[in-house]
Amino acid sequence: MQNIIIYAFVTLYCCKVSLSSIEISPCAKWNPDGITTAGTGTIGDGPTQLTTPKGIFLLKRTNELYVADFGNQRVQKFSLNSPSSPATTVAFGINAPSKIYVDDDKDEPTIYISVFIGNRVEKWLKGALEGIQLGGECRSCFGITVDEENNVYMSESDRHRVVKWSPQTNLTTVVAGQTDEGGTDDKYLSKPDGLYFDRSSNALYVADSGNSRIQKWEKNALSGIQVAGGNLTGEDAGSLDAPNGVWVDEKTKVVHIADEDNHRIVRWLPGASIGDIIAGGQGMSQRTSHFRKKRKRI
Repeated sequence: MQNIIIYAFVTLYCCKVSLSSIEISPCAKWNPDGITTAGTGTIGDGPTQLTTPKGIFLLKRTNELYVADFGNQRVQKFSLNSPSSPATTVAFGINAPSKIYVDDDKDEPTIYISVFIGNRVEKWLKGALEGIQLGGECRSCFGITVDEENNVYMSESDRHRVVKWSPQTNLTTVVAGQTDEGGTDDKYLSKPDGLYFDRSSNALYVADSGNSRIQKWEKNALSGIQVAGGNLTGEDAGSLDAPNGVWVDEKTKVVHIADEDNHRIVRWLPGASIGDIIAGGQGMSQRTSHFRKKRKRI
């Protein structure tokens, strides 16, 4: 499933929680078969096709899915309200877009894009014909997220760190990891990938890919807190293998992980020592209950 985007949908709530205050129960049971929402399963550059999509962002206000179409050097916008409609190209000519973040605070979507081969982060305003580079070099740039003050967080995989760019000062500072030094202690990261910023607690979650774990870095912290994985790399319930994406339910603090080399999505409850699989995890194939990836990192 390299060239399509599949959603897994909740089908049953199975534990006692107040559903009036959260969007997804931490004990929700998910349909094992996904529904294709973007792409055709065939490589191409047409308006309905994708080539090696790398990152997605769901804009809930409009129910639109933004996709970093890595192989076609563009970002595509798909309407989930009109799944048969062709996508709209909203950014183009980007040398290897990896992850994206869409800021819609003022109903004028601004797209932030990590550009892997170009070693930078770009901001694309609505209707723009080219992007604006933010900060300096972002070497092996993967993850990207934005906080309420429009500070932009970027993971530099090969430098084993996450930096924050400030729009007020136009400067970047290291907020997680040690520059050019990977490791397994809590103050280190190794090949960091996807990021999520929890605006309710001002905590940064990092998919610490090389250490097969998810780390939470609180504001001004000198070290991270392990919230998922961290055992030896593996496919058992307590392990992860090269996680490359993380999303956090800000009300329940349940962590959802794209466990890349295990071809699955894992849910990890707060304080738990093991996670549970909510999608995939049955190897690689083109069936809608499976995920598939190339067995090498870009």
